[in-house]
Amino acid sequence: MAVVLLIFYLYDVLISAYKKLEEQSLMEKQMLIYSHQLDVLMQSEEKVKALRHDMKNHLGELALMAGNQNNEEIRKYIHDMGEYMQNQSELVSCGNKNLDSLLNYLLGQAKKKLNHVEYEVRVPSDLCISAFDLNVILGNLTENAIEAAEQTKDKWMSVDIYYEKGILSMEIKNSFQHELAVEKNKLLSTKEEKGHGIGLANVRKMVEKYQGFMDVSNTNQIFTVKVMLYL
Repeated sequence: MAVVLLIFYLYDVLISAYKKLEEQSLMEKQMLIYSHQLDVLMQSEEKVKALRHDMKNHLGELALMAGNQNNEEIRKYIHDMGEYMQNQSELVSCGNKNLDSLLNYLLGQAKKKLNHVEYEVRVPSDLCISAFDLNVILGNLTENAIEAAEQTKDKWMSVDIYYEKGILSMEIKNSFQHELAVEKNKLLSTKEEKGHGIGLANVRKMVEKYQGFMDVSNTNQIFTVKVMLYL
C-alpha cells in the first residue's frame, strides 16, 4: 500500500514540475514576443520622427509640383512617402495588442523560413482572450506549421483568423510532405510526423477550456487545423 501511495505521490510531483516548466517556457516566449513588438513600435516611431523632421521640405516639393500641375509626379511622391512609412516588421495591426504582438513575431519567423506566407486577420481590438491562451493555441499551431512546411518544396503556410458573433475562428494550413493518419480529429502519431503533432494536445485542452471545437485534416499534401472558440 505504501509503495502505491509513493508512486501516486511521485506522479503528482512530476506532473506539477512539468506544468511549471511548461508555464516558464511560455512566459519566456511571451517576453520574446513583447520585446519583438517593442522593436516594431520603435521602428515606426523613428520613421514618424524622420518624416516630421523633413515635412517642410516635402510640403514645399509638393507645392512646387502642384504649381506646375504635375499630377502624376504628385501621386508618385505621395506613394513613395507611404512606402517609406510602411514598417516591414509590422505585418498585422488589428488593434488588439496581444494578438498583434504574437502574430507579428510568429509571421515574422515564418517569412524568414518559408517561401510563401499568407495571412488575414479580422478581429476587434477589444477581443476578450488572454495573451497566455493565445500563445498556447497560435504559438503551437504556427510553429508546427512552419516546421512541417520547411521540409516541403513549396514551403507554404496560411493563417486566417476572424471573429463573428462571439466566435473566434482560426485556420492554419501548411504544405506537408507525408501522408498523415487522422482518426476522430486526432493525429495518429508516427515517426515521420511526430514533430508536427507536438503541442496539439495542449491546444486541444485550451480549446476545451472555451468549450470550442478543433478539426485536424490532411488533404492533397496540405495539413489543416481549424479551431473555434466561444468567447
